[in-house]
Amino acid sequence: MKLTQLFTAVLLLSQTAAAISIDWTGGYRVEYKSIDRPSLAASKQSKNYALNFLYLQPRIIGSDGINIVSRFDVMSNELPAYQNSQLGSIIGQGLNDGSAGANGTNATSQNQNASTLRVSQLYLNVNHEYGSLLVGRAPVEFGLGITHNAGKGQFDHWMDTKEVLSYRFVVDNLSFAPMIARVSQDDFGGGVMNDQIYIIDYNNTDAGARAGLFHQTRSAGPAYNDYAPTELPSGSARVSGMKTQTVNIYLERKWSAFEFKLEASFLTGDTGVQTVAAENIKLDSYAVVAEGVFPAGDSSWEWSGKAGVVSGDNPDTQGTYEGYILDRNYDVGILLFNHRLGSGDILGTSPIHANDAASGLSLQNSADDEAITNAMFLAPSVKYAYDEKIDLKGTIIYAQLMNAKKFVDMKKDLGLELDLELVYKPRERVTWSTGLGVLMPGAAWEGGVNGFDNKTNFGLTTKAAITF
Repeated sequence: MKLTQLFTAVLLLSQTAAAISIDWTGGYRVEYKSIDRPSLAASKQSKNYALNFLYLQPRIIGSDGINIVSRFDVMSNELPAYQNSQLGSIIGQGLNDGSAGANGTNATSQNQNASTLRVSQLYLNVNHEYGSLLVGRAPVEFGLGITHNAGKGQFDHWMDTKEVLSYRFVVDNLSFAPMIARVSQDDFGGGVMNDQIYIIDYNNTDAGARAGLFHQTRSAGPAYNDYAPTELPSGSARVSGMKTQTVNIYLERKWSAFEFKLEASFLTGDTGVQTVAAENIKLDSYAVVAEGVFPAGDSSWEWSGKAGVVSGDNPDTQGTYEGYILDRNYDVGILLFNHRLGSGDILGTSPIHANDAASGLSLQNSADDEAITNAMFLAPSVKYAYDEKIDLKGTIIYAQLMNAKKFVDMKKDLGLELDLELVYKPRERVTWSTGLGVLMPGAAWEGGVNGFDNKTNFGLTTKAAITF
């Protein structure tokens, strides 16, 4: 009798353990970057740094179709402007960060400064036959990732998340997901900024066709609009609430010999900020980006390319901000649109560097926090598979300014960049990459009558990652 009871108890415990389990995934990476002369000046001063980062993603399987997903960022960056990114910790971070040795002096230290563990995601996902429920802080991604990019690449440094309540309806190849996202809330009593989002996605894998629509309306009342006037070139004072709309359209088509992807985004609305002349500043900007691939197939060669136009702000229309800034994860080169270069904010990306006054970051001591804006670019690439483990890749990037009115007599030519990359994959889920980028800056970096330097610049990057 006792043996039967013991067998029954073990059986019940094993069934409970199988029903509730934790599935762990994650990734680790280390990287080093060296930029010869970020200022493009004759008297160069190089920029060098290394980063270290680990993220863990436990998924609690509570029952059939019920998952609780979270993400822990280990060795995250402590700088205020970067602490919510996935840049990672600077290798060599000492005890004394410039605060007069508040944590001890580097000269006599015996250990490194400890890093904070951050929780960047936590959400409930309930799946069943006809759709899924999503509640919590979850990653957001759409299309090519030019606007909404969750940063799922091995070497992505940024990530998009939202506090959402969403239900995704699925009928055959079509899905529809209405979503409410709480952008911010001051306290338990209120003071909110919200996103109202609709996502429609058509995905026919058999035909290799996909299309999607992402519509987002962001709103906040006068008391809860924290749009910084300094983020807008002509901004003077914040006087009212904000309401903006972002509409993204995505198209994808795959054939055996060619793949094509296209995403267009349009940003409009009212910022709630006024100019010195008491004129309300509106948003009216756009971006169109396309990608194409000729798959290698049985060949060792693969051809691909990226091209796009991204609107820039026209200083002559102070009541309208026309600048569109792509997500910082969307890169086309090692240097161009990736690291801050030159003088005078030639591109017009100051809105995403709004924390610089507090953090003290500049082109000389910032990470690769630049983005694509106010530009037309073309970036063809070719990849050669030397063997099963080694790929060689070359990319040429050419770009011009869309709007060159920031300075008198300003030119549009941003220059030409050549990138070479060696990718080594010694085993599954392990990647080591070394790249060299050489930029021959165009006349745009001279800033018209300012006569800034535009000397040739090069950058070296080497990085390794493992996912599990």
